[in-house]
Amino acid sequence: MNDKFHMVGTKIPEFSLPNSRGKTVSIRDLEGKKRVVIILLRGIR
Repeated sequence: MNDKFHMVGTKIPEFSLPNSRGKTVSIRDLEGKKRVVIILLRGIR
């Protein structure tokens, strides 16, 4: 059985997305913060 948390603590690739206020935020802008939670949702069409 594979451990679904095997990537916890690893660096993710560089990417940027708009936040809820429309400002573009890079993942690297969040580096060094105490806690960061990223939630990605995929829409169904």
